[in-house]
Amino acid sequence: MPVSLAPLTRRQFLASASAGVLVVRPAAAANADPHRVALLSDPHTPEKATTTDRDCNMADRLKQVAGEVAKLEPPPACAVIDGDLAHKTGTALEYATFGKLIEPVRAAGIPLHLTLGNHDHFDRFAAALDTLRPQDRPVDGKQVLVVELKRANLFVLDSFDPNNASGGILGESQLKWLAKALDARRDKPALVFAHHPLQFGPVKGKASGVADTESLWPLLKDRPQVKGYVFGHTHTWKLAEKDGIHLINLPAIGYPFAKAEVTGWVDVRLLEHGAKLTVRAIDTRHAKHDATAELTWRK
Repeated sequence: MPVSLAPLTRRQFLASASAGVLVVRPAAAANADPHRVALLSDPHTPEKATTTDRDCNMADRLKQVAGEVAKLEPPPACAVIDGDLAHKTGTALEYATFGKLIEPVRAAGIPLHLTLGNHDHFDRFAAALDTLRPQDRPVDGKQVLVVELKRANLFVLDSFDPNNASGGILGESQLKWLAKALDARRDKPALVFAHHPLQFGPVKGKASGVADTESLWPLLKDRPQVKGYVFGHTHTWKLAEKDGIHLINLPAIGYPFAKAEVTGWVDVRLLEHGAKLTVRAIDTRHAKHDATAELTWRK
């Protein structure tokens, strides 16, 4: 469920709701790079700062990443955290801890856009953070958002499925909204965000990815302005491509599922015809720290 938090240092957070589409134009710091975006995912913030999982202290890791993003020079136009903000079930205490740890990003004047994953709970999240900006809901029961940047539009979706503890779903209403929002914005590259990965082919039992991928994919593939699909959930840093669309799997912040996997965040610079992605590992000794990849958008 996407949510936007205004920078603490700049109360003017430009937003409009028209034609059933909530649009945000980030009012970032004056010296911000309009083509830079910080991408984060899966911090899994615990109730207590001392809690560990898989030998990782999640609070310390989010504190480190938030500090790194806050100190970026020049600052990014915005930051996106792609779900699973909470460690387990999205308790009020988990979100209270998250709010304190992420505050340096907002204090630095960086607009912050959030999706919620399968470990989250929107109502408790909203109740726990008194700085949460209320948002219109163009899609009933879902939180959706368009972030308009100079070189790309970010379409932030809601793949939360209350009936599935692991997988996600978009639903017919959200897919119709996305098609309409994309069709109204053909002039710039589109990057589509959701917490869950795509899941092609028949689903046996409950989905672990987006259950209605087969309905989503033609919607993306047949619109040439769509250049990438960005997701988290798997705690894996991986780049792939399907039908010319880049599939960008963000690394986790909280902990890796496999010990050898890199954890951290991704520094993105939007180019005229693509993007340059740089991995910022929590452990700077990791072989993938500062690894870069330059993506070229399909024509």
